[in-house]
Amino acid sequence: MRIKCLIVSIAILIAVGIWQVRADQESGAKKDSDSDGAGLIKHGDYLVNEVAHCSHCHTAPDANGQPDRSRLLQGATLGIVPKKKTENWADKSPDITSSGLAGKWSEEEMVKFLTTGMNPDGEKPTPPMPVFHLNGRDARAVAHYLKSLPGAKRRGDSEKQGKDRE
Repeated sequence: MRIKCLIVSIAILIAVGIWQVRADQESGAKKDSDSDGAGLIKHGDYLVNEVAHCSHCHTAPDANGQPDRSRLLQGATLGIVPKKKTENWADKSPDITSSGLAGKWSEEEMVKFLTTGMNPDGEKPTPPMPVFHLNGRDARAVAHYLKSLPGAKRRGDSEKQGKDRE
C-alpha cells in the first residue's frame, strides 16, 4: 500500500511539474511578444499616467487647473513648496518626453534611474520627485513610453538656440 501511495504521489508531482513548465513557457512567449511592441508602451502609459500620476507635476495645468493634455509631460512650474524652506527643492519639473530627458538619456540610464533612484550622474532626484524602485520590466515599459512621446519644441528653446549661435 505504501509503494502505491508513493508511486501515485510521484506521478502527481511529475504532472504538476510538467504543467508548471508549460504554463511558464506560454507566459514567457506572451511576455516576449509584448516586450518590444505596443504592449510594452501601453504598460508604460498605464504606469506613468494611472499609477505614478507623473502628469500631476510634469504637465502644465490648463485653465481649469487640470493637466493640459496638449503639453503632456513636457515640464511645468511646480505648485507645491515644502513646509520648511530648503535649498534642495525643484521649482520646476523637467520635460520627460523624447524632446526632454527621455531623449537625452539612453534606455539603460532611464531604467537605472527608475530601478535604483540614481540618475546618470549618480545623484538622487531633486525633491519633490520621489525615488522609485521599479522592477526591470516596469522601468523598461516606462522608458519606452516616455521615448514614444514626441514632446514639442518650445518657443523659448528656439530663441535660445538663436542666441547661442550669435
